[in-house]
Amino acid sequence: MQALESPQDVRRERVAQPVFSVCIPQHNRTSFIIEACRSLVSQTYGNFEVCISDDCSTDGGEQRLLDFLEDSELSFAYRRQRRNLRYDANLRAAIDLARGQYVFLMGNDDCLARPTVLEEVLEEIERNAPVSVAVTNFEDYASGKRVSRFSRRGIAGRGPRTAAQTFRNFSFVSGVVLEADSARRYATDRWDGSEMYQVFLAARLIAAGGRLLYIDTSAVRKDIQIAGENVDSYVARPRLKPCPVVTRHLPVGQLAQLVSDAITPCAESGQRGTMSEQVARQLYQFTYPFWILEYRRVQSWRYALGVCLGLRPAYSLRGLPVSSAARMRLTARFWLTSALALVMPLGVFNRLRQTLYRFAKSTT
Repeated sequence: MQALESPQDVRRERVAQPVFSVCIPQHNRTSFIIEACRSLVSQTYGNFEVCISDDCSTDGGEQRLLDFLEDSELSFAYRRQRRNLRYDANLRAAIDLARGQYVFLMGNDDCLARPTVLEEVLEEIERNAPVSVAVTNFEDYASGKRVSRFSRRGIAGRGPRTAAQTFRNFSFVSGVVLEADSARRYATDRWDGSEMYQVFLAARLIAAGGRLLYIDTSAVRKDIQIAGENVDSYVARPRLKPCPVVTRHLPVGQLAQLVSDAITPCAESGQRGTMSEQVARQLYQFTYPFWILEYRRVQSWRYALGVCLGLRPAYSLRGLPVSSAARMRLTARFWLTSALALVMPLGVFNRLRQTLYRFAKSTT
């Protein structure tokens, strides 16, 4: 990996050997991350720290965040990067700060759902030990509506086949728990820019033999709401008018290659093509159609067609170890589901959006 410039660290160790390190990559969401930290202050389980890597925020709130951390009872590590890393490298930097046995990953605009979350998660991990990856459910901050990432609970398995079946569980970062030493052992910058680094880590840990645990609790409240403030996202960007039809690449277009790279080194040579096809089939059936529809909703049909072109197999299957026959099957599936996404009435999509979102990010 490329060496990073020397960052600026602030650390307070109130806990000698934390079990959890709550790792949060931060960029220009100071008010939201402070709210997230409030949910940590109230935890009934105290043997944890919070690790924040700030990716050159420009919102002017750094001192406010540091003041909050200093005034709290939290054990914390804070790092301000000297240059912009973007999400994947910034998440890796937050994990690098961790001293805990497990890293509990959090987005910077999400919070823990209640004061007993860490206590509940630890109880389930200890009951099912050893565990390398654990994943929880989450709920919407405003409505409280629960999103289930899985349909069962307990140990879901281990090995490449399990990783190929479950990788979509990890596309929403908050509430994913990883064994810390293994997460650092498999650290890589190969997928920087994918915005899915946690998917690579979780899939690799499981493929390498680590056990996956499903914890049936809503541990996280997603998308903190603060009056008068909004987070920068694709939804908030103005509609492009006029909108030319051009190829528009999304980071999610790298996901098949990322997951295949995580899984195939741990699989037998005869299984690699089959597993890579399984990964791409799930993306073409669930994940990519959702994003084509979503960009129809927030932008326009012409913009969504550009997204479709950017996700097409010529790009998203590049380098995958699949046979010519498998490539033909996947290409047919992609264009069929893409065509459905481009013609589905938006009124139908709006009614089904939460269900389709769950399918895009979960194993059912």
